[in-house]
Amino acid sequence: MEKPKLKANLIQSYIEFPTRVGKLRFGSEGNKLFIEINEERVYLTNTSMNLIAGNMVEKTAGAGITIDGLTIKDGASGKRVTHVATNDGLTTGQLTGADQFVIITSANIDYIVSLPKGADTPVGTIIRGMIDGTGCELRVHPDDAAAVKLNNITTNVEAAIPSDTSIVMELISATEWILTATTNLGVVLTAIVPDAVA
Repeated sequence: MEKPKLKANLIQSYIEFPTRVGKLRFGSEGNKLFIEINEERVYLTNTSMNLIAGNMVEKTAGAGITIDGLTIKDGASGKRVTHVATNDGLTTGQLTGADQFVIITSANIDYIVSLPKGADTPVGTIIRGMIDGTGCELRVHPDDAAAVKLNNITTNVEAAIPSDTSIVMELISATEWILTATTNLGVVLTAIVPDAVA
């Protein structure tokens, strides 16, 4: 077996190990660290993370690890996002297919949050959340208003969601969302029937 080789120049330095699958290198390029195998290089640029024996370790014990808003902690993962209902359901009122748990706030019971566009969201997507304080209205995406169903009702409808409730929104086909809700006591609300947009 070949011995490891240490190589350096003005741009980079690395130690190279011959393996059965090719050359493995650990080194630095400028101010970046890298791992390379067979000229496939991965840069290690976030020094706030520790990589130990193939496991990612929390920087602060018990805090979990957050990557782009997705927190992984104790074997569970979830992306928690806050949305603020608006008078048209757009901007801060627009949910996305990447939302996993939403906290919805509203200044008015007539303000709106809108679901993601059905055609751009994978069937089976489930968005869970809670209404924090004042209730609001839930609509499908504005582009879907004429064709996508919300609780089997379609064509410019909205569903009134009471305050202090937990909600689950599930896309069961490219053209149909199911909305269910429970009170803060865990009581399942009777079916929410959307009505015509006022």
